[in-house]
Amino acid sequence: MSTPLIPVDTTVVEPADSSHTDHALRVLRTLAWPFVEAPSPALCGFLFTGQDSMRLYLAVEKADGLIAADVQLTGALTALLAALPSLIGEEEHWVTHTSDPNCVHAVDLTTW
Repeated sequence: MSTPLIPVDTTVVEPADSSHTDHALRVLRTLAWPFVEAPSPALCGFLFTGQDSMRLYLAVEKADGLIAADVQLTGALTALLAALPSLIGEEEHWVTHTSDPNCVHAVDLTTW
């Protein structure tokens, strides 16, 4: 096909450090395009709250509006994302959040 092929020796190339954006995109991709047809909870939006944290706005069936989940962008992301649907679905973790007009309840998962 006359397209030049440039081989890359991965033993010589040093991997780049993960950035803030890499961590955020990993979380957002996992929630926006899960491996199920109808994601639950559905990701409705997000907000960066710090260099290493973000707030996810999620639609939960039994809530009367959006649930905000505060998460860290580093650490055990795989475990957090796997447990997120059950963690935000437990009403005992909900805190009525009146200072954020975008949600009716918030869940702090930054130390989970």
